[in-house]
Amino acid sequence: MEKVIKFDIFKYELPLLKPLIIKNRQLSSRRGIIINIQTSSGLSSFGEIAPLPFFHKESLSQGIIQIKDLAKFIIDCKLYTDVSFNSENKNKLNDINFLNKKSSIKSINSKNINPFDFNFSLSSIYNFFANNNLNENIFPSVRFGIEMALLNLIFLRRDFKIILNKEVKNVLPVCKLCMTMESDIEKNIFQVINEGYKVIKIKVGKESLEQEIYKLKKIKRILINDKNNKNKIKIRLDSNGLWTLDEAVYFGNEIGAELIEYIEDPLNDLRLYENFFNKTGIPVAVDEKLNEFLKFYEMGKNITRNLNYLKAFILKPSLIGGFLKTAELIKIAQENNLMAVLSSSFESSIAISSIALFAFS
Repeated sequence: MEKVIKFDIFKYELPLLKPLIIKNRQLSSRRGIIINIQTSSGLSSFGEIAPLPFFHKESLSQGIIQIKDLAKFIIDCKLYTDVSFNSENKNKLNDINFLNKKSSIKSINSKNINPFDFNFSLSSIYNFFANNNLNENIFPSVRFGIEMALLNLIFLRRDFKIILNKEVKNVLPVCKLCMTMESDIEKNIFQVINEGYKVIKIKVGKESLEQEIYKLKKIKRILINDKNNKNKIKIRLDSNGLWTLDEAVYFGNEIGAELIEYIEDPLNDLRLYENFFNKTGIPVAVDEKLNEFLKFYEMGKNITRNLNYLKAFILKPSLIGGFLKTAELIKIAQENNLMAVLSSSFESSIAISSIALFAFS
């Protein structure tokens, strides 16, 4: 049986090319830690733990303390990196339950649904935590880093590439993120069109409503009128819950619903999301409010059972707590005809590439 024989931890701090504004606070650098797992068979893989300030509840210092403590238990842990399923593994997977089975939203916990039938490789991660008796009270960013390193061990297996090539498409759709609407809007939008993106995500709620309405109208005119933009690029907006209902409705009605695929967390009170949709025709997506939405929906707290106003779950594995829980939320989204959009929390290329491989899988 293969085991972990070495577990190293490295700190990093990367300066940002441009300051990052998070909930009206500025970050000039991104700090985190990289973990390196080495196995008895000679494999070596990496994971990243980088809680985002003002988003994650845990701090980086708390994450470092926890991962150092967990490293003592992970050394000599058995690994389950066989990407093939046997009947015993499949039966075990049917018992996985991360969310409450009583949830009113369609759940993936029914006996006839295997939560990992679309991603066979995740069984090894489940077995690692279950069979090595690791503590479940692990910070989301820390669990994400450990699962990332385990998943990357699977990606290194010779037979994984063969299976992956049979299972996935050769194109992974990516959304272009625009943190700000720059002054030279026309140049930026034509660059997005020429680069072949089908979707552009724009952060809003940072300037006055009138300024952002003016810029969004200009962007929409460019996209609608451009002859080369045959498959009209869709726009996704994200206001991080910064608006009141009146502000959000005014904004939505002024820019119009055409080309707008959805807006993430338009309000701080998610009980008003359906009201916003009814008044603007613009669907919403839940990101920061996802856990709150699932709890409210389960308990029936002023959340309608009609989800026509909801378009997507925005899934950040480092906030959710790893790929296993993300996999379950993907399945819940699919069962409710919602988009599942994978996203990062401004981690380094190590985490981003792992999320991309997870998306491919």
